[in-house]
Amino acid sequence: MQLQKSAVGSQRCPQRALRASHARLSVLCSSGPKDKQSARVKSDGTISMRADVPSYPPARWTPTAEQAAPIAADEQAAVSKPASKLQQWWASVPSRQKIILAGSLSFVICNMDKVNMSVAIIPMAQDFGWSPSVAGLVQSAFFWGYILSQLPGGVLTSRFGGRRVMPVGVTMWSLATAAVPLLAGTVPGLCISRAAVGLGEAVAPSSATDMVSRIVPQQERSTAVSMVFGGLHVGSILGLLAAPYLITHFGWETVFVAFGVAGLAWVLWFEQLMSGILAADPEAAALLTEDRLAVATASAEQHDSGSHGGHAAGPITGSVPWRAFLRSRAVQALMYTHFCNNWFHYTMLAWLPTYFTDTLSVDLMHAAQTALLPPLAGIAASSVAGPAADALISKGIAVGTVRKLAQCTAFLVPTACLLAAAQPTDSSNVTVALITAALGISSFSLAGLYCTHQDLSLKYSSAMLGLTNTSGAIPGILGVAFTGYLYDKTGSWPLALFYPTMFFLLTGAAVYTFLGSNTAENFDQPGLNRPFGFKAKIGAILEGPKQVLNGVKHKLGGLFQLAGKDKQE
Repeated sequence: MQLQKSAVGSQRCPQRALRASHARLSVLCSSGPKDKQSARVKSDGTISMRADVPSYPPARWTPTAEQAAPIAADEQAAVSKPASKLQQWWASVPSRQKIILAGSLSFVICNMDKVNMSVAIIPMAQDFGWSPSVAGLVQSAFFWGYILSQLPGGVLTSRFGGRRVMPVGVTMWSLATAAVPLLAGTVPGLCISRAAVGLGEAVAPSSATDMVSRIVPQQERSTAVSMVFGGLHVGSILGLLAAPYLITHFGWETVFVAFGVAGLAWVLWFEQLMSGILAADPEAAALLTEDRLAVATASAEQHDSGSHGGHAAGPITGSVPWRAFLRSRAVQALMYTHFCNNWFHYTMLAWLPTYFTDTLSVDLMHAAQTALLPPLAGIAASSVAGPAADALISKGIAVGTVRKLAQCTAFLVPTACLLAAAQPTDSSNVTVALITAALGISSFSLAGLYCTHQDLSLKYSSAMLGLTNTSGAIPGILGVAFTGYLYDKTGSWPLALFYPTMFFLLTGAAVYTFLGSNTAENFDQPGLNRPFGFKAKIGAILEGPKQVLNGVKHKLGGLFQLAGKDKQE
Protein backbone atom coordinates (compact mmCIF):
# COMPACT_ATOMS: atom_id res chain seq x y z
CA MET A 1 0.00 0.00 0.00
CA GLN A 2 1.03 3.59 -0.61
CA LEU A 3 0.55 4.38 3.07
CA GLN A 4 2.85 1.51 4.03
CA LYS A 5 5.52 2.74 1.62
CA SER A 6 5.29 6.21 3.13
CA ALA A 7 5.81 4.82 6.61
CA VAL A 8 8.82 2.77 5.58
CA GLY A 9 10.23 5.73 3.69
CA SER A 10 9.96 7.88 6.77
CA GLN A 11 12.09 5.36 8.69
CA ARG A 12 14.76 5.52 6.02
CA CYS A 13 14.79 9.33 6.13
CA PRO A 14 14.79 10.55 9.76
CA GLN A 15 14.19 14.11 8.62
CA ARG A 16 10.67 13.12 7.53
CA ALA A 17 10.04 11.00 10.62
CA LEU A 18 7.94 13.48 12.52
CA ARG A 19 5.77 14.29 9.52
CA ALA A 20 5.25 10.58 8.82
CA SER A 21 4.22 9.80 12.38
CA HIS A 22 1.73 12.64 12.35
CA ALA A 23 0.34 11.32 9.06
CA ARG A 24 -0.21 7.87 10.58
CA LEU A 25 -1.99 9.41 13.58
CA SER A 26 -4.20 11.37 11.20
CA VAL A 27 -5.20 8.15 9.40
CA LEU A 28 -5.91 6.38 12.67
CA CYS A 29 -8.04 9.16 14.14
CA SER A 30 -10.02 10.40 11.16
CA SER A 31 -12.02 7.30 10.09
CA GLY A 32 -15.64 8.21 9.28
CA PRO A 33 -18.80 6.15 8.72
CA LYS A 34 -17.87 5.54 5.07
CA ASP A 35 -14.54 4.03 6.00
CA LYS A 36 -15.08 0.51 7.29
CA GLN A 37 -11.41 -0.17 7.89
CA SER A 38 -9.25 0.48 10.93
CA ALA A 39 -5.52 0.84 11.14
CA ARG A 40 -2.97 -1.03 13.25
CA VAL A 41 0.61 0.05 13.71
CA LYS A 42 2.98 -2.89 13.73
CA SER A 43 6.20 -3.00 15.72
CA ASP A 44 8.26 -2.47 12.57
CA GLY A 45 6.48 0.83 11.86
CA THR A 46 4.24 -0.45 9.05
CA ILE A 47 0.47 -0.10 9.09
CA SER A 48 -2.02 -2.87 8.37
CA MET A 49 -5.73 -2.35 7.72
CA ARG A 50 -8.67 -4.36 9.05
CA ALA A 51 -12.39 -3.97 8.47
CA ASP A 52 -13.88 -4.02 11.98
CA VAL A 53 -14.29 -0.31 12.64
CA PRO A 54 -16.93 0.63 15.22
CA SER A 55 -19.83 2.84 14.23
CA TYR A 56 -19.46 6.60 13.78
CA PRO A 57 -18.55 8.75 15.66
CA PRO A 58 -15.33 6.91 16.61
CA ALA A 59 -14.13 6.90 20.19
CA ARG A 60 -11.00 8.88 21.06
CA TRP A 61 -8.04 6.77 20.03
CA THR A 62 -5.20 6.12 22.48
CA PRO A 63 -2.20 4.15 21.14
CA THR A 64 -0.92 1.18 23.07
CA ALA A 65 2.72 0.96 24.13
CA GLU A 66 3.44 -1.22 21.11
CA GLN A 67 1.76 1.27 18.79
CA ALA A 68 3.40 4.32 20.33
CA ALA A 69 6.96 2.97 20.27
CA PRO A 70 7.73 3.55 16.57
CA ILE A 71 6.02 6.95 16.66
CA ALA A 72 8.09 8.05 19.66
CA ALA A 73 11.23 6.81 17.96
CA ASP A 74 10.37 8.81 14.83
CA GLU A 75 9.74 11.96 16.86
CA GLN A 76 12.97 11.51 18.84
CA ALA A 77 14.94 11.15 15.61
CA ALA A 78 13.41 14.34 14.28
CA VAL A 79 14.08 16.32 17.48
CA SER A 80 17.70 15.12 17.72
CA LYS A 81 18.52 16.31 14.22
CA PRO A 82 22.11 17.62 14.13
CA ALA A 83 22.55 21.37 14.58
CA SER A 84 23.60 23.48 11.64
CA LYS A 85 27.25 24.44 11.14
CA LEU A 86 26.48 27.98 12.27
CA GLN A 87 24.89 26.73 15.50
CA GLN A 88 27.82 24.40 16.12
CA TRP A 89 30.29 27.24 15.57
CA TRP A 90 28.39 29.59 17.88
CA ALA A 91 28.26 26.92 20.60
CA SER A 92 32.06 26.53 20.37
CA VAL A 93 32.75 30.27 20.83
CA PRO A 94 34.07 30.98 24.38
CA SER A 95 31.69 32.85 26.66
CA ARG A 96 34.01 35.81 27.06
CA GLN A 97 34.08 36.36 23.30
CA LYS A 98 30.28 36.27 23.17
CA ILE A 99 30.19 38.92 25.89
CA ILE A 100 32.69 41.03 23.98
CA LEU A 101 30.52 40.79 20.87
CA ALA A 102 27.39 41.72 22.83
CA GLY A 103 29.14 44.71 24.38
CA SER A 104 30.38 45.83 20.98
CA LEU A 105 26.87 45.62 19.52
CA SER A 106 25.48 47.67 22.39
CA PHE A 107 28.07 50.34 21.62
CA VAL A 108 27.03 50.23 17.97
CA ILE A 109 23.49 51.17 18.99
CA CYS A 110 24.85 53.64 21.54
CA ASN A 111 26.65 55.71 18.93
CA MET A 112 23.82 55.37 16.42
CA ASP A 113 21.67 57.19 18.95
CA LYS A 114 24.34 59.87 19.34
CA VAL A 115 25.01 60.62 15.68
CA ASN A 116 21.33 60.56 14.74
CA MET A 117 20.91 63.99 16.32
CA SER A 118 24.05 65.40 14.66
CA VAL A 119 22.43 64.59 11.28
CA ALA A 120 18.78 65.24 12.14
CA ILE A 121 19.63 68.59 13.75
CA ILE A 122 20.09 70.12 10.27
CA PRO A 123 16.49 69.57 9.00
CA MET A 124 15.12 70.09 12.51
CA ALA A 125 16.85 73.47 12.75
CA GLN A 126 15.35 74.39 9.38
CA ASP A 127 11.86 73.29 10.42
CA PHE A 128 11.91 75.05 13.79
CA GLY A 129 14.11 78.03 12.87
CA TRP A 130 16.95 77.34 15.32
CA SER A 131 20.22 79.28 15.32
CA PRO A 132 23.59 77.45 15.73
CA SER A 133 23.55 78.39 19.42
CA VAL A 134 20.16 76.72 19.94
CA ALA A 135 21.24 73.72 17.89
CA GLY A 136 24.34 73.41 20.08
CA LEU A 137 22.16 73.62 23.19
CA VAL A 138 19.93 70.81 21.92
CA GLN A 139 22.90 68.58 21.11
CA SER A 140 24.53 69.27 24.48
CA ALA A 141 21.33 68.28 26.34
CA PHE A 142 22.33 64.65 25.87
CA PHE A 143 25.24 65.21 28.24
CA TRP A 144 23.10 66.67 31.02
CA GLY A 145 21.77 63.21 31.73
CA TYR A 146 25.06 61.59 30.77
CA ILE A 147 27.01 63.37 33.49
CA LEU A 148 24.37 62.86 36.18
CA SER A 149 24.39 59.05 36.06
CA GLN A 150 28.13 58.43 35.72
CA LEU A 151 28.88 57.95 39.41
CA PRO A 152 25.60 56.16 40.27
CA GLY A 153 26.11 53.98 37.19
CA GLY A 154 29.58 53.00 38.35
CA VAL A 155 28.28 52.04 41.79
CA LEU A 156 25.35 50.07 40.40
CA THR A 157 27.64 48.27 37.97
CA SER A 158 30.05 47.31 40.76
CA ARG A 159 27.15 46.15 42.90
CA PHE A 160 25.04 44.26 40.36
CA GLY A 161 27.43 43.71 37.47
CA GLY A 162 27.44 45.11 33.96
CA ARG A 163 25.44 42.09 32.83
CA ARG A 164 22.41 43.40 34.75
CA VAL A 165 22.94 47.14 34.36
CA MET A 166 23.66 47.22 30.62
CA PRO A 167 20.23 45.99 29.39
CA VAL A 168 18.48 48.43 31.73
CA GLY A 169 20.51 51.29 30.27
CA VAL A 170 19.87 50.21 26.68
CA THR A 171 16.14 49.96 27.35
CA MET A 172 16.07 53.44 28.87
CA TRP A 173 17.95 55.22 26.08
CA SER A 174 16.06 53.33 23.35
CA LEU A 175 12.67 54.36 24.72
CA ALA A 176 13.87 57.95 25.13
CA THR A 177 15.19 57.96 21.55
CA ALA A 178 11.89 56.69 20.16
CA ALA A 179 10.09 59.43 22.11
CA VAL A 180 11.99 62.32 20.48
CA PRO A 181 9.36 62.99 17.75
CA LEU A 182 6.69 63.32 20.44
CA LEU A 183 8.65 65.90 22.44
CA ALA A 184 10.41 67.84 19.68
CA GLY A 185 7.73 70.53 19.47
CA THR A 186 9.46 72.59 22.16
CA VAL A 187 13.15 73.04 22.94
CA PRO A 188 12.70 72.13 26.66
CA GLY A 189 10.83 68.94 25.74
CA LEU A 190 13.47 67.93 23.23
CA CYS A 191 16.24 68.65 25.71
CA ILE A 192 14.52 66.48 28.31
CA SER A 193 14.25 63.56 25.91
CA ARG A 194 17.91 63.88 24.89
CA ALA A 195 18.95 64.12 28.54
CA ALA A 196 17.08 60.85 29.16
CA VAL A 197 19.04 59.26 26.32
CA GLY A 198 22.25 60.40 27.99
CA LEU A 199 21.02 59.09 31.33
CA GLY A 200 20.71 55.59 29.86
CA GLU A 201 23.88 55.66 27.78
CA ALA A 202 25.98 56.79 30.75
CA VAL A 203 26.05 53.27 32.20
CA ALA A 204 27.31 51.67 28.98
CA PRO A 205 31.07 52.37 29.39
CA SER A 206 31.20 51.25 33.04
CA SER A 207 29.04 48.19 32.30
CA ALA A 208 31.23 47.11 29.39
CA THR A 209 34.42 47.73 31.38
CA ASP A 210 33.01 45.72 34.27
CA MET A 211 32.16 42.72 32.09
CA VAL A 212 35.58 42.76 30.39
CA SER A 213 37.47 43.02 33.69
CA ARG A 214 35.47 40.12 35.15
CA ILE A 215 36.01 37.50 32.44
CA VAL A 216 38.93 38.59 30.23
CA PRO A 217 42.54 37.94 31.37
CA GLN A 218 45.01 40.84 31.33
CA GLN A 219 47.00 39.61 28.35
CA GLU A 220 43.85 39.80 26.20
CA ARG A 221 42.38 42.96 27.68
CA SER A 222 43.65 45.56 25.19
CA THR A 223 42.15 43.61 22.31
CA ALA A 224 38.86 43.08 24.17
CA VAL A 225 38.52 46.77 25.06
CA SER A 226 39.38 47.78 21.48
CA MET A 227 36.72 45.43 20.12
CA VAL A 228 34.02 46.60 22.51
CA PHE A 229 34.65 50.33 22.18
CA GLY A 230 35.33 49.89 18.47
CA GLY A 231 31.59 49.35 18.20
CA LEU A 232 31.27 53.11 18.60
CA HIS A 233 32.88 53.60 15.19
CA VAL A 234 30.60 51.02 13.60
CA GLY A 235 27.63 52.78 15.18
CA SER A 236 28.76 56.08 13.73
CA ILE A 237 29.02 54.51 10.28
CA LEU A 238 25.62 52.84 10.43
CA GLY A 239 24.02 55.97 11.88
CA LEU A 240 25.52 58.25 9.27
CA LEU A 241 24.43 55.85 6.51
CA ALA A 242 20.90 55.22 7.73
CA ALA A 243 19.95 58.64 9.10
CA PRO A 244 20.26 60.66 5.84
CA TYR A 245 18.37 57.99 3.88
CA LEU A 246 15.54 57.84 6.42
CA ILE A 247 15.36 61.63 6.63
CA THR A 248 15.32 62.08 2.86
CA HIS A 249 12.65 59.44 2.20
CA PHE A 250 10.51 59.36 5.38
CA GLY A 251 11.32 62.45 7.45
CA TRP A 252 13.61 63.04 10.41
CA GLU A 253 11.09 61.52 12.85
CA THR A 254 11.63 58.00 11.52
CA VAL A 255 15.32 58.08 12.45
CA PHE A 256 14.59 58.16 16.16
CA VAL A 257 11.82 55.57 16.02
CA ALA A 258 13.89 53.09 13.98
CA PHE A 259 16.99 53.45 16.14
CA GLY A 260 14.94 53.08 19.32
CA VAL A 261 13.42 49.82 18.09
CA ALA A 262 16.92 48.52 17.28
CA GLY A 263 17.96 49.05 20.90
CA LEU A 264 14.97 47.16 22.27
CA ALA A 265 15.73 44.27 19.89
CA TRP A 266 19.28 44.12 21.30
CA VAL A 267 17.91 43.79 24.84
CA LEU A 268 15.80 40.76 23.88
CA TRP A 269 18.76 39.12 22.11
CA PHE A 270 21.14 39.80 25.02
CA GLU A 271 18.83 38.19 27.56
CA GLN A 272 18.57 35.10 25.35
CA LEU A 273 22.38 35.04 25.04
CA MET A 274 22.85 35.22 28.81
CA SER A 275 20.40 32.36 29.32
CA GLY A 276 22.53 30.24 27.01
CA ILE A 277 25.74 31.17 28.84
CA LEU A 278 24.14 30.36 32.19
CA ALA A 279 23.33 26.85 30.95
CA ALA A 280 26.62 26.18 29.11
CA ASP A 281 29.16 28.08 31.27
CA PRO A 282 27.89 28.63 34.85
CA GLU A 283 31.34 29.83 35.97
CA ALA A 284 31.32 32.75 33.53
CA ALA A 285 27.70 33.56 34.41
CA ALA A 286 28.60 33.65 38.11
CA LEU A 287 31.55 35.97 37.52
CA LEU A 288 29.35 38.35 35.52
CA THR A 289 26.79 38.72 38.32
CA GLU A 290 29.01 38.58 41.42
CA ASP A 291 28.70 41.50 43.84
CA ARG A 292 32.20 42.96 43.98
CA LEU A 293 31.38 45.23 46.89
CA ALA A 294 30.00 42.52 49.16
CA VAL A 295 31.81 39.27 48.34
CA ALA A 296 35.51 38.76 49.00
CA THR A 297 37.35 37.55 45.93
CA ALA A 298 40.48 35.67 45.14
CA SER A 299 43.68 37.38 44.07
CA ALA A 300 43.87 39.10 40.72
CA GLU A 301 46.90 37.03 39.75
CA GLN A 302 45.04 33.78 40.27
CA HIS A 303 42.13 34.90 38.08
CA ASP A 304 44.34 36.42 35.42
CA SER A 305 46.06 33.09 34.92
CA GLY A 306 42.76 31.33 34.22
CA SER A 307 40.30 31.33 31.37
CA HIS A 308 38.27 34.16 32.83
CA GLY A 309 39.24 37.56 34.11
CA GLY A 310 39.42 38.33 37.79
CA HIS A 311 38.76 40.70 40.62
CA ALA A 312 41.32 42.64 42.57
CA ALA A 313 42.42 41.21 45.88
CA GLY A 314 41.93 42.93 49.20
CA PRO A 315 39.24 43.48 51.82
CA ILE A 316 35.84 44.52 50.60
CA THR A 317 34.62 47.67 52.34
CA GLY A 318 31.04 47.53 51.09
CA SER A 319 31.26 50.97 49.47
CA VAL A 320 33.26 52.71 46.77
CA PRO A 321 36.27 54.66 48.12
CA TRP A 322 35.65 57.84 46.11
CA ARG A 323 37.94 59.98 48.27
CA ALA A 324 40.75 57.45 47.79
CA PHE A 325 40.27 57.79 44.02
CA LEU A 326 40.44 61.57 44.20
CA ARG A 327 43.61 61.45 46.32
CA SER A 328 45.40 59.32 43.71
CA ARG A 329 47.58 61.30 41.30
CA ALA A 330 47.12 58.57 38.69
CA VAL A 331 43.33 58.92 38.87
CA GLN A 332 43.57 62.71 38.73
CA ALA A 333 45.69 62.47 35.59
CA LEU A 334 43.24 59.94 34.15
CA MET A 335 40.30 62.27 34.75
CA TYR A 336 41.96 65.11 32.85
CA THR A 337 43.04 62.77 30.04
CA HIS A 338 39.45 61.54 29.70
CA PHE A 339 38.24 65.15 29.58
CA CYS A 340 40.67 65.98 26.75
CA ASN A 341 39.86 62.83 24.80
CA ASN A 342 36.13 63.48 24.95
CA TRP A 343 36.45 67.16 24.04
CA PHE A 344 37.91 66.03 20.75
CA HIS A 345 35.35 63.32 20.05
CA TYR A 346 32.18 65.04 21.26
CA THR A 347 32.76 68.33 19.48
CA MET A 348 33.70 66.56 16.27
CA LEU A 349 30.79 64.12 16.51
CA ALA A 350 28.30 66.94 17.01
CA TRP A 351 29.58 69.45 14.45
CA LEU A 352 31.31 67.48 11.72
CA PRO A 353 28.24 67.07 9.42
CA THR A 354 27.49 70.80 9.75
CA TYR A 355 31.15 71.63 9.12
CA PHE A 356 31.20 69.55 5.94
CA THR A 357 27.92 71.10 4.79
CA ASP A 358 29.32 74.61 5.21
CA THR A 359 32.85 74.12 3.95
CA LEU A 360 32.26 71.61 1.14
CA SER A 361 28.95 73.15 -0.04
CA VAL A 362 27.24 69.75 -0.20
CA ASP A 363 23.78 68.58 0.76
CA LEU A 364 22.87 66.60 3.87
CA MET A 365 23.32 63.19 2.22
CA HIS A 366 26.82 63.93 0.91
CA ALA A 367 27.89 65.63 4.13
CA ALA A 368 26.88 62.57 6.14
CA GLN A 369 28.63 60.27 3.69
CA THR A 370 31.82 62.33 4.03
CA ALA A 371 31.49 62.10 7.81
CA LEU A 372 31.66 58.30 7.41
CA LEU A 373 35.38 58.43 6.66
CA PRO A 374 36.63 59.14 10.22
CA PRO A 375 34.74 56.20 11.78
CA LEU A 376 36.10 53.91 9.05
CA ALA A 377 39.60 55.07 9.88
CA GLY A 378 38.79 54.54 13.57
CA ILE A 379 37.85 50.92 12.94
CA ALA A 380 41.12 50.34 11.12
CA ALA A 381 43.16 52.01 13.87
CA SER A 382 41.40 50.23 16.74
CA SER A 383 41.88 46.85 15.05
CA VAL A 384 45.62 47.55 15.12
CA ALA A 385 45.94 49.32 18.48
CA GLY A 386 44.60 46.57 20.75
CA PRO A 387 46.45 43.56 19.31
CA ALA A 388 49.65 45.59 18.97
CA ALA A 389 49.52 46.65 22.62
CA ASP A 390 48.85 43.09 23.78
CA ALA A 391 51.72 41.83 21.62
CA LEU A 392 54.14 44.35 23.17
CA ILE A 393 53.02 43.45 26.69
CA SER A 394 53.41 39.71 25.97
CA LYS A 395 57.01 40.40 24.83
CA GLY A 396 57.85 41.81 28.24
CA ILE A 397 57.50 45.55 27.66
CA ALA A 398 56.13 47.30 30.74
CA VAL A 399 52.38 47.85 30.75
CA GLY A 400 52.79 51.53 31.62
CA THR A 401 55.18 52.10 28.72
CA VAL A 402 52.77 50.50 26.25
CA ARG A 403 49.79 52.48 27.55
CA LYS A 404 51.62 55.82 27.37
CA LEU A 405 52.95 55.08 23.91
CA ALA A 406 49.42 54.32 22.70
CA GLN A 407 47.95 57.43 24.34
CA CYS A 408 50.62 59.78 22.99
CA THR A 409 49.97 58.37 19.54
CA ALA A 410 46.23 59.00 20.04
CA PHE A 411 46.80 62.67 21.03
CA LEU A 412 49.91 63.98 19.30
CA VAL A 413 49.36 62.67 15.77
CA PRO A 414 45.78 64.07 15.60
CA THR A 415 47.11 67.42 16.87
CA ALA A 416 49.44 67.61 13.89
CA CYS A 417 46.62 66.63 11.52
CA LEU A 418 44.24 69.27 12.89
CA LEU A 419 46.92 71.94 12.69
CA ALA A 420 47.40 71.16 9.01
CA ALA A 421 43.62 71.03 8.40
CA ALA A 422 43.18 74.48 9.94
CA GLN A 423 45.41 76.06 7.30
CA PRO A 424 43.77 77.63 4.22
CA THR A 425 43.77 75.29 1.21
CA ASP A 426 42.07 75.04 -2.16
CA SER A 427 41.71 71.27 -1.87
CA SER A 428 38.82 70.09 0.25
CA ASN A 429 40.00 66.52 -0.20
CA VAL A 430 43.17 67.29 1.75
CA THR A 431 41.13 68.74 4.63
CA VAL A 432 38.82 65.72 4.72
CA ALA A 433 41.81 63.35 4.65
CA LEU A 434 43.50 65.15 7.55
CA ILE A 435 40.37 65.16 9.73
CA THR A 436 39.80 61.51 8.89
CA ALA A 437 43.35 60.62 9.93
CA ALA A 438 43.04 62.63 13.15
CA LEU A 439 39.85 60.93 14.30
CA GLY A 440 41.03 57.50 13.17
CA ILE A 441 44.40 57.57 14.92
CA SER A 442 42.77 58.85 18.12
CA SER A 443 41.36 55.33 18.50
CA PHE A 444 44.72 54.33 19.97
CA SER A 445 43.20 55.64 23.21
CA LEU A 446 41.46 52.28 23.44
CA ALA A 447 44.85 50.72 24.22
CA GLY A 448 45.84 53.55 26.56
CA LEU A 449 43.25 55.58 28.44
CA TYR A 450 40.47 52.99 28.40
CA CYS A 451 42.68 50.18 29.74
CA THR A 452 44.15 52.21 32.59
CA HIS A 453 41.13 51.82 34.88
CA GLN A 454 41.60 48.06 34.90
CA ASP A 455 45.36 48.42 35.34
CA LEU A 456 44.86 50.54 38.45
CA SER A 457 42.16 48.33 40.02
CA LEU A 458 40.20 45.42 38.64
CA LYS A 459 37.92 45.56 41.62
CA TYR A 460 36.93 49.20 41.19
CA SER A 461 37.49 49.60 37.44
CA SER A 462 33.83 50.24 36.59
CA ALA A 463 33.33 52.73 39.44
CA MET A 464 36.57 54.48 38.51
CA LEU A 465 35.46 54.73 34.88
CA GLY A 466 32.24 56.31 36.13
CA LEU A 467 34.35 58.94 37.92
CA THR A 468 36.65 59.73 34.99
CA ASN A 469 33.73 59.64 32.56
CA THR A 470 32.03 62.27 34.70
CA SER A 471 34.87 64.63 33.91
CA GLY A 472 34.75 63.31 30.35
CA ALA A 473 31.09 64.28 30.04
CA ILE A 474 31.79 67.96 30.77
CA PRO A 475 32.99 68.63 27.19
CA GLY A 476 29.69 67.30 25.95
CA ILE A 477 27.90 70.03 27.86
CA LEU A 478 30.41 72.86 27.59
CA GLY A 479 32.40 71.92 24.50
CA VAL A 480 29.51 71.32 22.10
CA ALA A 481 27.64 74.46 23.14
CA PHE A 482 30.88 76.50 23.32
CA THR A 483 31.79 75.47 19.76
CA GLY A 484 28.42 76.70 18.48
CA TYR A 485 28.80 79.94 20.43
CA LEU A 486 32.32 80.56 19.08
CA TYR A 487 31.21 79.90 15.53
CA ASP A 488 28.29 82.32 15.98
CA LYS A 489 30.73 85.03 17.10
CA THR A 490 33.69 84.38 14.79
CA GLY A 491 32.31 82.54 11.76
CA SER A 492 35.58 80.57 11.73
CA TRP A 493 35.63 76.79 12.03
CA PRO A 494 39.36 76.62 12.88
CA LEU A 495 38.87 79.01 15.82
CA ALA A 496 35.68 77.33 17.00
CA LEU A 497 36.47 73.68 16.39
CA PHE A 498 40.17 72.97 15.74
CA TYR A 499 42.30 75.18 17.99
CA PRO A 500 40.53 74.45 21.30
CA THR A 501 40.79 70.73 20.53
CA MET A 502 44.51 71.00 19.77
CA PHE A 503 45.12 72.67 23.14
CA PHE A 504 43.42 69.88 25.06
CA LEU A 505 45.14 67.12 23.10
CA LEU A 506 48.59 68.56 23.80
CA THR A 507 47.99 69.13 27.50
CA GLY A 508 46.29 65.75 27.86
CA ALA A 509 49.28 63.93 26.39
CA ALA A 510 51.63 65.73 28.77
CA VAL A 511 49.52 65.01 31.86
CA TYR A 512 49.02 61.31 31.04
CA THR A 513 52.72 60.80 30.30
CA PHE A 514 54.28 62.61 33.24
CA LEU A 515 51.63 62.30 35.95
CA GLY A 516 49.76 59.13 34.97
CA SER A 517 50.50 55.60 36.15
CA ASN A 518 49.43 52.06 35.30
CA THR A 519 50.64 50.39 38.48
CA ALA A 520 47.90 48.71 40.49
CA GLU A 521 46.88 50.63 43.62
CA ASN A 522 45.17 49.45 46.80
CA PHE A 523 42.32 51.90 47.27
CA ASP A 524 41.10 49.99 50.34
CA GLN A 525 44.23 50.95 52.28
CA PRO A 526 43.20 52.36 55.69
CA GLY A 527 43.16 56.13 55.82
CA LEU A 528 42.93 56.77 52.07
CA ASN A 529 39.16 57.23 52.16
CA ARG A 530 39.19 59.64 55.13
CA PRO A 531 37.37 62.97 54.77
CA PHE A 532 39.25 65.80 53.10
CA GLY A 533 40.75 68.56 55.20
CA PHE A 534 38.81 71.27 53.41
CA LYS A 535 35.61 69.61 54.58
CA ALA A 536 36.55 70.33 58.20
CA LYS A 537 37.46 73.93 57.30
CA ILE A 538 34.15 74.44 55.54
CA GLY A 539 32.39 72.88 58.52
CA ALA A 540 34.14 75.32 60.87
CA ILE A 541 33.17 78.25 58.67
CA LEU A 542 29.55 77.10 58.61
CA GLU A 543 29.45 76.37 62.34
CA GLY A 544 28.56 79.99 63.23
CA PRO A 545 25.60 80.26 60.85
CA LYS A 546 24.52 76.80 61.90
CA GLN A 547 24.35 77.84 65.58
CA VAL A 548 22.38 80.95 64.65
CA LEU A 549 19.87 78.88 62.70
CA ASN A 550 19.54 76.44 65.62
CA GLY A 551 18.87 79.37 67.97
CA VAL A 552 16.22 80.75 65.65
CA LYS A 553 14.67 77.30 65.35
CA HIS A 554 14.61 76.94 69.14
CA LYS A 555 12.94 80.34 69.63
CA LEU A 556 10.33 79.63 66.95
CA GLY A 557 9.58 76.30 68.59
CA GLY A 558 9.03 78.04 71.94
CA LEU A 559 6.71 80.59 70.36
CA PHE A 560 4.63 77.84 68.72
CA GLN A 561 4.34 76.03 72.05
CA LEU A 562 3.11 79.22 73.81
CA ALA A 563 0.61 79.87 71.02
CA GLY A 564 -0.71 76.33 71.41
CA LYS A 565 -1.18 76.69 75.17
CA ASP A 566 -3.03 80.02 74.75
CA LYS A 567 -5.35 78.42 72.21
CA GLN A 568 -6.16 75.54 74.59
CA GLU A 569 -6.93 77.98 77.44
